[in-house]
Amino acid sequence: MSVKILIMGGTRFVGLACVEELAKFGHDVTIFNRGVTEAPVALPRNIRRLYGDRNDHDALRATLKDEKFDAVVDCSAYLMADVELMVEIFKGRIGHYIFMSSPAAFAPSTAFPIPEDHPGTTIETPRNKNYGILKAACEQYLVDQFYENGFPASVGKLPMVFGPRNTGRHREALMMHRLLLGRPALIPGDGSTFSHPNYIPDMAIGVRKMLLNPATFGQKYTWAMEEYYSDDSFADVIGAVVGVTPDKIYMPADVTTEVYQTFPYPIMHRSQVAASPWYKSNVFSTTKFFDHTGFRQEHTFEAACADTYEWFQRAKIHENYNWDFSHEDAIIKRLRG
Repeated sequence: MSVKILIMGGTRFVGLACVEELAKFGHDVTIFNRGVTEAPVALPRNIRRLYGDRNDHDALRATLKDEKFDAVVDCSAYLMADVELMVEIFKGRIGHYIFMSSPAAFAPSTAFPIPEDHPGTTIETPRNKNYGILKAACEQYLVDQFYENGFPASVGKLPMVFGPRNTGRHREALMMHRLLLGRPALIPGDGSTFSHPNYIPDMAIGVRKMLLNPATFGQKYTWAMEEYYSDDSFADVIGAVVGVTPDKIYMPADVTTEVYQTFPYPIMHRSQVAASPWYKSNVFSTTKFFDHTGFRQEHTFEAACADTYEWFQRAKIHENYNWDFSHEDAIIKRLRG
């Protein structure tokens, strides 16, 4: 059955993966965005485009008021006003609204894996400011809208996103570039801190599995892989993929804390729960999502990294990657002399 779907966003990493997956299965996909950032690849045939700025509420109402969709996948909302407007426009008119969120919305936890229904954060952080608070507020509003008014909303948190066309230059692509240059990899502490990856092409399959599934209404999920990785093994897996044995420097705790406080980018690719220190593992339960949708990932972490490296090579990322390593050089000099 073809489903008529609106994707808010749709030309960058997460949204583009959803467009491709849903179109591949014959769904009728429309995307809404400003038209400022074009997709890095040609969009699938028959994708319909609507243009506008979602922050212009009057214009957004006018654009969408007469449109008919079965479902909305929202990849670009993070303010309460964003989701309130979507509920206003589509209440009683759609069969499903899927809101993309983040583990930054989780409150700190003493239990692992962190349950999918773990409370939302109320804590600002130095790096993300109030991003997690805003996402948590949107999540709870949408859950409440289902239980109080029947609005068919679902929430999906996306931990450490990676994969082809990742727009986060400081993530897996930076480790690939670093190792190909023969540079040392700075490892936080003893490298034993765990993070939880989310391969975006598989995530898009999860979105497809959720569509119009009543079991998912009013639910919060965490979309992630079945396996975790440590900082140490992340460098090892990337090294194996690019054909380089990593030259690893294990930073003492005090130096690692300094690095996370002063570097303009995170030294290790991970998803941090709000106010979670660098040495605390972040792993999440995905049991409810798997049970409710029947989703199972199609790639291992190693295979996903290999696919990502193929894109990295095709797109000539390494040749065109300009990165300031001066902060790392200063730490390497201190630790190795």
